[in-house]
Amino acid sequence: MSMLAYPFLVSDIDGTLLNNRKEIPPLIRREIAHYRQAGGLFTLATGRNFTETERFIRELDIDLPVILCNGALVYNPATRELMPLAHLSDDLVREIVKDMPHLSRRIDFFVYTSHHIYTTRIGPLSSEGLQNEELKLEVIPSFETLLNQNWVKIAAVSDEEGIKELRRWLEQTKLPFTFVQSSDHYYEILPPGVSKGAALQRVAEQLNLSTKQAAAIGDHLNDLPLFQTVGLSAAVSNAHPEVLHAADVIVPSNEEFGLSHFIQNHLFRPPRQAAR
Repeated sequence: MSMLAYPFLVSDIDGTLLNNRKEIPPLIRREIAHYRQAGGLFTLATGRNFTETERFIRELDIDLPVILCNGALVYNPATRELMPLAHLSDDLVREIVKDMPHLSRRIDFFVYTSHHIYTTRIGPLSSEGLQNEELKLEVIPSFETLLNQNWVKIAAVSDEEGIKELRRWLEQTKLPFTFVQSSDHYYEILPPGVSKGAALQRVAEQLNLSTKQAAAIGDHLNDLPLFQTVGLSAAVSNAHPEVLHAADVIVPSNEEFGLSHFIQNHLFRPPRQAAR
C-alpha cells in the first residue's frame, strides 16, 4: 500500500504557499520535498501569469504542468510549453476598452497576456499589492494599443464601491465571461468556463490520474472550483470565510506553515512527523 492517501497535491500560491513576505519558508520546501520523495506529485494553481510564477517553479523544481491565470493557461516545465486554454473574446475586449474611461477612477485595470501585464494607472490599493513582487508590468497610455493581442484575463483592483460599479457594468454587457474574486480588493474577468478546477481536470487527464486522487489547498474564492474537483480540500486559517466553510479540513495560516501541516497530517498514512 502507498504511504500516501492522496498522491497528487495542488497548491495555491499567494496566501497559501507563500508567507506574507512573498517567500516560500524553508519548512514548506522541506515538506514538499518529503512528499515528492514518497512518490507524491506536486504542482501549483494560481491567478498569476507565467512571468510572476516562474521563480516559484524554479525554486521548487516543479516538473508537472502548472495552472496559471486561474485556469486560462497551463505551463509545462518539462517542455517549456505555455498552453493557452482560453482567452477573452474580441467582442468583450472591445466593449471593455470602449467603456473603461467612463468607469470610476476608483478602479485600476490590469490586462494580462501570457507573459506580460499592462495598466494605465497604479492607484494606492494597487501599489500596496505590488510590494515585494517581481513583475513585467508596463504602464501604457491606453488599452487600445493592445487590441491585436490575446487577453488572457483582466484584473480589477478597487474598493467595494468601485467593484459594485464594475459588476453593474458587466451585467449590462450581456457578453459571456467569468467574474471571480482572488484576493481582497482584487477581482478578475476571465473567459467563460475558465477556473482552476476545470484546468485541473485537463492536467489530471494528462497524468492519467483521477481528480479524486488529488488534494488541494487554498485561501480565496478562486480556489473553490479546485475544492469542488479534488478528493480532499484544505483551507489555511487566514482564508476567506466562504473558503473556510467549503474546505474539508482547516489548517494553520500561511504564516504558521499550514501547507506543511496539511501534508504531514492528511496526505500521509499514517500521519508523519514534521520535516527537520
